[in-house]
Amino acid sequence: MNEEKRNRIAAALTVSTVLLTVILVAVIIYQLVTISVISNRRKKLQAEYNYYLTQLENAENDLDYLQSEQYLRDLALQLGYYFPN
Repeated sequence: MNEEKRNRIAAALTVSTVLLTVILVAVIIYQLVTISVISNRRKKLQAEYNYYLTQLENAENDLDYLQSEQYLRDLALQLGYYFPN
């Protein structure tokens, strides 16, 4: 009976070791997939952030032009005003 008990314990240890290894491998694979997805999302958000920074800079340049005296002259010429010499 001593030998039989030892075989059972060895079988139980082997099964538990295999199960633990399978679970750890599954967790590692899940983490790698999650890291990949998050990395791609981060790159997409960074590109979107840079796009909006560019749009903001362009809007600031347009605002500067719209607040300038040159814009008022251009607008007056478009509306048919003329400036006598």
